[in-house]
Amino acid sequence: MAQYLQAVRAKGLLTHTGSVVEIGLRAAWLRAGRVARGQLLPDWADLADAAYTPPVGQHLVEWRKLGLDTIFGPVELRRDYYSDGRAGCCPADAAWELEGHCTSTLAKWLCRAGADGSYVKAGADLSEFTGVPVDARQAERVVQRLGPAVRPWREQLPQERPALPPGKFDLSYDMTGVPMRPAELRGRKGKQPDGSAKSREVKLGCVFTQTAVDAKGPPIRDPDATTYLSSFRPLNEFGGRMRTAALRRGMASAPGGAVLSDGARCNWEVARSNFPSALQMLDFYHGRAHVGNWVHPLEAKDSPAAQQQRRQWKKRLLTDGVGEIIAQATARRPKSGARRKTAKGQVAYLEFNEHRMQYGTFRKQGYFIGSGVIAAGCKSGVGQRCKLSGMHGSVAGVDNVLDLRCLLASGALWGQFWQNRPEQKRTPLATAA
Repeated sequence: MAQYLQAVRAKGLLTHTGSVVEIGLRAAWLRAGRVARGQLLPDWADLADAAYTPPVGQHLVEWRKLGLDTIFGPVELRRDYYSDGRAGCCPADAAWELEGHCTSTLAKWLCRAGADGSYVKAGADLSEFTGVPVDARQAERVVQRLGPAVRPWREQLPQERPALPPGKFDLSYDMTGVPMRPAELRGRKGKQPDGSAKSREVKLGCVFTQTAVDAKGPPIRDPDATTYLSSFRPLNEFGGRMRTAALRRGMASAPGGAVLSDGARCNWEVARSNFPSALQMLDFYHGRAHVGNWVHPLEAKDSPAAQQQRRQWKKRLLTDGVGEIIAQATARRPKSGARRKTAKGQVAYLEFNEHRMQYGTFRKQGYFIGSGVIAAGCKSGVGQRCKLSGMHGSVAGVDNVLDLRCLLASGALWGQFWQNRPEQKRTPLATAA
């Protein structure tokens, strides 16, 4: 550092802007960090190698070099490599808690940046913010290396023991399409003009608790109490994962719970199978839209009469009036033609979901009636990362990104994963050096 300041004075750089000096200081600190780490690494590796007792059948093969990426920049590490003829390991790598060619801290930064934005953005942001050169390929490699570890870790988490009893539980899930590479779509049917698909459906779910209401009465999500999860697997399997997540959060001891979703019948079957004691609620905005659609066969579109009818029925929805709406609309149903067919479909939908549309009662019980949490999750959690212009992924690649992204959005789980990562890696897996 003293040498840097002397160079500043010698070159007359004191007249430069503060940002130039600050960036120069950061570069000096990074160089000092690389030197210090480069000097420390050999000693640390020697200590780790000396402390290692190989199991029966495993023997020392050679020293191996590793180009290691750190938060100070790249350094070189040389350590012992052991093998039993089938698999091998470097004890020093475990001692340093390395993630492939990265230190654990840099790997965490790369995963966070790669989950938060595109790999190109992740590399550019980390390079700019840290002063350490990072490229998109490096971010992608680390995300794809660590992403598969998230789901097994989450599945073995013990049940939470909160300091206070859990409040009401809300569960919501939805599906959204993610653009895919042609190889991932071969033979799949879709909505393209030729019947082919350009995307695959990913499921996104959330579990959250609520124990308070705001000044006007609507419920408030508990801070940092939302757990997200995603999957390309079939909906019935995803429902089982949702149930596991809810039980881990303490659903079994909660005073009440509700499943909030759109009107797809498959969603209610998942709710029945996995959450049989929970209230089933049709998202209010879907319900209101279908009630609004009822107006089309009865009144001229966008006419004053149609607008007034929508307003009246919306108010009735909020006071448990869906049965009255069905009766009024049925009495005015067109006698024949396409409008009668449309009206018949709408009344069947409302009759099927009538018990899920008692919004006045649900509000009095303190529940959310809108699925804004999961709708926003599909838009920001999936759309803003995996559905940008020109993006086409693979199922495995997107799964890894979304598992990390859901972990990042699930409050304390992100920190817990990285805290428990060394223990997770202690399983007897071979590491390629």
